[in-house]
Amino acid sequence: MVNKELTKEQLAESYLIATIRLHSIVTDFYEDLHDKNGSPCINPGVVANMLIVMKVMLDHELDLVKDACYEHFESNYDEGEQAKILFEDGLGS
Repeated sequence: MVNKELTKEQLAESYLIATIRLHSIVTDFYEDLHDKNGSPCINPGVVANMLIVMKVMLDHELDLVKDACYEHFESNYDEGEQAKILFEDGLGS
């Protein structure tokens, strides 16, 4: 089986998609904390439920970033290069 490499451009695109979604999730959360008249929600139960949903959505997008990074790292660098990136300068650029 051929190992398909995730290019740096594709990695950057994955980061872009995830961070745009993260921004959207946080913006929507802020808006949902208020009613159509702009009054803030005062019900702690409603806010707690909103937080639970938001955390799941945030975790999903953050996992996309992590998984894309690992996929790029593992498919583009051999063990020696991986060790150098991880333990020498940590930059990997």
